[in-house]
Amino acid sequence: MSHGSPASQEHPSTSNRTAFGWMPWLLLVLAAWYFLWPAYRVFLNVEIDTNEGWNAYFADAALGRMPLYPSPEKLITNNYPPVSYYIVGGLGRLLGDPILAGRLLSLTATLAIGAAVAVAIRALGGDRAGAGVGAAFFVATMSHFCERYVGMDDPQMLAQALMTAGFAAFLRAEAKDRSCLAPILLMGFAGFVKHNIIAMPLTAFLWLGFHRPREAVKCAAVAGVGVALGFALCFALYGREFFANMLFSRQYSWKLSLQAARDLKPLVVALAASIALGWAQWRDRGVRLCLLFIVAALGADFMQRSGAGVDLNAGFDLMIAASLGVGLAFTHAGRAPRWRGLSPGTLQGGLALAICLRFLISQIDDANRPFRLLFDPSFKTEIATRETAMAAMIARVQATPGSVMCTNYVCYRAGKPFAIDKFNATQRMITGALPRDALKSLIASGQLTEVDSDPRGNWGQPLRAVTPRHKSSEKVSAP
Repeated sequence: MSHGSPASQEHPSTSNRTAFGWMPWLLLVLAAWYFLWPAYRVFLNVEIDTNEGWNAYFADAALGRMPLYPSPEKLITNNYPPVSYYIVGGLGRLLGDPILAGRLLSLTATLAIGAAVAVAIRALGGDRAGAGVGAAFFVATMSHFCERYVGMDDPQMLAQALMTAGFAAFLRAEAKDRSCLAPILLMGFAGFVKHNIIAMPLTAFLWLGFHRPREAVKCAAVAGVGVALGFALCFALYGREFFANMLFSRQYSWKLSLQAARDLKPLVVALAASIALGWAQWRDRGVRLCLLFIVAALGADFMQRSGAGVDLNAGFDLMIAASLGVGLAFTHAGRAPRWRGLSPGTLQGGLALAICLRFLISQIDDANRPFRLLFDPSFKTEIATRETAMAAMIARVQATPGSVMCTNYVCYRAGKPFAIDKFNATQRMITGALPRDALKSLIASGQLTEVDSDPRGNWGQPLRAVTPRHKSSEKVSAP
C-alpha cells in the first residue's frame, strides 16, 4: 500500500539547466522576506488582534487567577479548549508575559508547520525539491496573505502545528502499512488545543475507511475513547461550565460562507496546479490522498465560515492541503516526459514562476512592511507612534476606576479584571442567551466604563489620531 519509496523516485533535477532554474530559490527568498516582519513585530507593544488580550486573560486563568470557564451569567465566554492556556500560561510565567509567550509560540509553530508540510510531501511520494517548494509556499503564503496570524497570541497556529505533525506521521505510517494509532491520537490531542481543525483527521479516517477498513475501525474506537476521556477530564476539572462555554450561542448564515470564496484568491495557482496534477497523475495514490485532503479542507472551510465571527483561520487546513499539492505538482513536473517541447525543468520553473508572480502582483495593504522596516526611516517613526499611542491608552485605562470596556489587550496590560468579552457577549444577547440590555444596564449603572480605543494602537487600523472618550452613563444601542 506504499505510495512508493521517495528515494527510488528521485530524479536528477534538470531545472538548473533551464532559464527558470532559479525560480524555486526565489520562492524560498520570498518566504524568508515575508516572515521578517511578523518576526520583528512579535516584540512590539502594539495590538495585532483583539484576541491577544482575550487569550492572555485565559492563560492567567489556567494558572488559577480566575475560573477558566466562567459561569453563563458572566459577560465573558471561553469557547476554546483548555490545553493551549496551560502551555501559554506556563511559558508566560517563565518569560513574564503571556502575550509574548503566545506570540513566540505562534511564530515558531508557523515554521514547524512548514517543516511538517515537507515531511508530508515526502510521505506522499514527493522528492526533496518538491518538499522544499511546498514548505516555502506555506510559510510565504501565511506570512504574506495571513500575516496577522503569524506571531499573534492565539492558539490557532500551535494547534495547526500539532495537527499537521500528526497528519504527516499518519501519511508516513499509512504509506508503509504501519499502525496509524499514534498519529491519530496526536491529532486528537491537537483538537484540545483548538477545535476547528477537522479536515486532517477527516481525511485520515476517510482514507483508512476506503483502503484499510480494519485499521480505520481500530483507530476510530481508540480515538473515540480518548476524546471521551478528554471531555470527562474537562467536566471533572471545570464542571458544566466547560460545555456551556464551548457551545455558546452565535449567529449562523450561509451568506457568510461566501467570504471563504474571496479568501481563496491567494491559493488560485496552487489549487490549479493541484487540479492539473490530479488530472495527469490520478493513478498515483499519494496524489489521490492529497486531493481528498483538499476537498475535505474546502468543505470544512465553507461550513465553518457560516458562523458569525469566524475568521480566515478556518481555511488554514486548505492552505496546508494546497501546499502539499504544490509540492507534489513540482515533483511530478520534474518526472514528466517532455510536454509540447517543454523539458521537466522548464515545467518546474514555470510552476515556481507562476507561484512567485502571485505573491509579487498581490495588492495587500502594507505588504511592503519588510522593505519599509529595513529601508524606510519613516516606518520606524510610525512604529514609535503606535507604541506611544498604546502606552497612552494603557495609562488612561489604568487611571479609570472600576471595570472598563476597552480592547482586551489594553485592559490586560492595564491590569484591569476581565469584565466583558464584547463579541461573544453580543452574540449571546442577540441569540437570547443573555438579556438584551445586559451591557446597557451595566454602563448605565456606572458598573462599567467604556473607554474608546485609539486605532493607532492596532496594526490593522489606520495611523490617525482620535479624541478619547469615557462613557460610563451614555446610552448604548441594543446589539
